[in-house]
Amino acid sequence: MPIYLKDLVKNPDLLKQLRQKQPTCCRCGVMLQETVTGKRDTPDGEACSDCYYGMLGEEIEKHPIASGGIRRG
Repeated sequence: MPIYLKDLVKNPDLLKQLRQKQPTCCRCGVMLQETVTGKRDTPDGEACSDCYYGMLGEEIEKHPIASGGIRRG
């Protein structure tokens, strides 16, 4: 939604109202902007890319891939 100067003159709190509507990360609370922070859907809610990949790494660490055993015989 574009914001024009004439709209800000009429309602100076317009920017605050728009920021309150903007989604935040479910883990760190940063305001999500698709091109700046990333915006990824998770079971907990929307997350920034940093938190998303952090959660993904934690899940991978919980279930490591075991090394192959030596087959004998």
